[in-house]
Amino acid sequence: MSVKLALPVALLAVLAFSACNDDDATSGSDDKTTESTTEATTEATTDPTAATETTSGAADPGALSGDVTAPGTELAIGDTAVLPLTYGTDGTATVEVKVVGITEGTSADLEAAKVKDAADYTPFYIKLEMKILEVGPNGFGGYTPGSDFDGLVGSQRAGSLITFGDFAPCEDGGFEYDSAVGDTAPGCVPALVTKGSKVDAVIFSGGPDDTYDKNDGKPVTWK
Repeated sequence: MSVKLALPVALLAVLAFSACNDDDATSGSDDKTTESTTEATTEATTDPTAATETTSGAADPGALSGDVTAPGTELAIGDTAVLPLTYGTDGTATVEVKVVGITEGTSADLEAAKVKDAADYTPFYIKLEMKILEVGPNGFGGYTPGSDFDGLVGSQRAGSLITFGDFAPCEDGGFEYDSAVGDTAPGCVPALVTKGSKVDAVIFSGGPDDTYDKNDGKPVTWK
């Protein structure tokens, strides 16, 4: 079960669910759902046998060339993947992405942003380093990684912490408009879990088609 809290005063919305509950949405849960919306949780799919594979067309990044990391690849935290990223309808780039680490935040981070029931949740911050290897014919830029990367708690996706404005503990980072080959950028993706849970892995499920999709394809996983 997930909980979405709208917080216009803090310009911040939270989408969270307990990774400790069953897949049975009717199971007894202590999560507070007052003034909330719910949606189904999903499981990340990984393929351990693909850990060392690369492919040059698994997820066609427009007119880009070169190999990208194969869908289903499992990496260690600190390893680098080569991924086809997209921005808008036409922007494409092949980008080296390293998951530098996963840092645990505190409920105080959420309280400072005036998140309702902040004491019930723990934020985790997924830190990325990115470098553009190739840019498609329609350019690339204005990209932030929040929609392509998710935290995992076991095999379950962590909740997302969606910010509209500054959230000091985890600034988005990303690439500016008209970014070019060789440009680098940091990234930070906040994830949210109920108290007592821990984000222990990261998945990439972006790209220009469903090859890496967490539901229809095989994400790249760091753990």
